[in-house]
Amino acid sequence: MTIAEKRAKSREVHAGFCCKCKTEKSTITVRYAEYCDPCFLIALDSKFRTALRNARPYRVITPENVMLAFSGGPSSRALIHLFDVFHSLPPEVATNKQQPKIYNDIHVCHIDESCLLEPAQDQELQDIPLTSIGSTMEQARSIAAGYGYTFHGVAIEDIFDPEWTDSQCFEAAAALLTSLPKEQLTTSGQAPELLSRIIPTSFSSPTSEEGSKLSRQEKINKLKALLSACTTLTAKETVLQHFRSSLLTQLAKRGQCTILALGDSATRVAIQIIELTSIGRGYSLPHETSLLSSWVQDCKVIRPLKDCLVKELDTFCGLNGLEMIERHQAQLDWTMKTKAEVKSIRRLTDEFITGLDKEFPSTVATVCRTAAKLTPPEATYDQKCPLCLGPVQPGVQEWKSRITVTTAPGQLVSATTNTEAQAEAETKTKESSDGCCSSTDGIACCSSSQRPTSCSSQQTATSSSTPAPFSALLCYGCLTNLRDLDLKSMVSQQDSSDSEPTSSSLFELPPYVAETIVHRMGFASLDEFEQRSFSSSSSRETGVDPRESLREQIQEFLIASDDENEDGA
Repeated sequence: MTIAEKRAKSREVHAGFCCKCKTEKSTITVRYAEYCDPCFLIALDSKFRTALRNARPYRVITPENVMLAFSGGPSSRALIHLFDVFHSLPPEVATNKQQPKIYNDIHVCHIDESCLLEPAQDQELQDIPLTSIGSTMEQARSIAAGYGYTFHGVAIEDIFDPEWTDSQCFEAAAALLTSLPKEQLTTSGQAPELLSRIIPTSFSSPTSEEGSKLSRQEKINKLKALLSACTTLTAKETVLQHFRSSLLTQLAKRGQCTILALGDSATRVAIQIIELTSIGRGYSLPHETSLLSSWVQDCKVIRPLKDCLVKELDTFCGLNGLEMIERHQAQLDWTMKTKAEVKSIRRLTDEFITGLDKEFPSTVATVCRTAAKLTPPEATYDQKCPLCLGPVQPGVQEWKSRITVTTAPGQLVSATTNTEAQAEAETKTKESSDGCCSSTDGIACCSSSQRPTSCSSQQTATSSSTPAPFSALLCYGCLTNLRDLDLKSMVSQQDSSDSEPTSSSLFELPPYVAETIVHRMGFASLDEFEQRSFSSSSSRETGVDPRESLREQIQEFLIASDDENEDGA
């Protein structure tokens, strides 16, 4: 036989036999290939090592620490086991100084979402131990201890703790406000301009025992209030995903890990590509689905299982007898009080990709290869979105207003008339008021004759009377997601100036959102933001233009113009 005929004969596979060894009967079918159990394990390990090598193409000089994100599912469970096999070098290789270990220490992190599982109606959450409502922390800790890895755990409600910010001490939250009164929210065809108030944690929870230290029940209430304000299941899942990403990056930085490994399979990445495109997050798609992402500051995010199907990982866990967490995904059914079956975009995309992959096995690979051709946007880390911490494309609001139809043609005249009437009313109110809290600008405090003691103390202690921009700082995906917020539950700018905002009338965003807003506005810290806000409100209260006061301070350093010299002569 010729060489070509010998090669064709060696590649020939008989039906029912493994495509690798060609001697054992096949037990596993993946796409169009058939494997026996040992060859399947070898093939999956080879995929993992190839992806890991492609994620780090440079030569390793000093080993780095890696953090493995463990949710409890088959993908993240297989990730831990594959890293253990990869990191366990033979003795002859481990003693070789010319081939050092790629990773120094391996850490495992887990986010407990058991607070979203609703307990019995006749029991309070504080009276129930964590294990009885499906806590996954101890089970995840025991799995990490079986490999000898360092474990880091955090609850999803701890996102409202000031500790989980970049500064680790930003004790303030952001409360959203609307720019339209409540009677116009139902007639408005678009989400109005949203503002935010930076409220210190000590004032948002005056009943806490240790000042600004929030109890577990208070953090759970804040999280559920925020999820309840989202009217669709897609918005709830998107907000929770932003919180998970923020906690995972903070856990990696706290553990001094420069690499964060996620267990996203090829099926999961394909679902994310379609889902993120559907909800308007195509700008940040390369960072959220690529094999290697360097968007997170001081930490690289890798996805070593991007070439493995979820079916392969399920089979891998079954062959190795790997223990998984039963309740690794929190159910959000308690937030949807509807009779009909409600599905989010993520669930619909999951059913679409899974169903299509059964008839066309190359669907997942085709979607992933197509999205892999996208290049990350050239955006700076300083211009990140306060909510998702992703890149922000400039001119988002103007572009969205041009392509979106928000008002019917028949309602255009009435909407314009209402806007003009509202503007005239605001102008009259500003002229008649002497800087009191009833003014519609929401910035000036009470006048000297009508100022209560509580309002003056609040102004000196907190900058909540000064609204900060919010919609202008968001990316297109988060700005689109705001359409699903219950705007009626928020306090309008006029209503909030008359009374103190309460927890029942508005919801709060985590401290990391407020910290990003303050930094995007050009302030280095919360104290600088409060001092600048207090000085601006004081100047408006006294009727002094801050530009005039600044001119008086630098008057001696100014050079007179030609007109002023002629007048002096």
